[in-house]
Amino acid sequence: MSWPAGVPPKKELQAALRREHPWLDDDRFGPRNVTAGDCERCGAEPRLVQTCGPQGGEYGRSCAAEDDWCDGHADEAADALRYLRALPGDADEVAYLWWLSTGEVRALPPRPRLPE
Repeated sequence: MSWPAGVPPKKELQAALRREHPWLDDDRFGPRNVTAGDCERCGAEPRLVQTCGPQGGEYGRSCAAEDDWCDGHADEAADALRYLRALPGDADEVAYLWWLSTGEVRALPPRPRLPE
């Protein structure tokens, strides 16, 4: 699937997203700092933080928990959880838009609806 007609070029979309959503510019957390894709725990929301504990992984905002970080990174855990709690309601959609704009994920064409 090619880049949709009528949508700003990728670099313009990235600039607009960063202007409208300054939380994207965080150097430690958010969609710029994880592998693009769905939460490794629930599979239903975007990955936004990477953890380092025994259950370490890349998790979304409702799945990341304090014990996902090792004891040596308790401060990072607190910062990450504070970051996740402060995200706006549309953060999940914005994360996927970010990855589309960077080419890390591709838009899929709509699936045809099955007859009811």
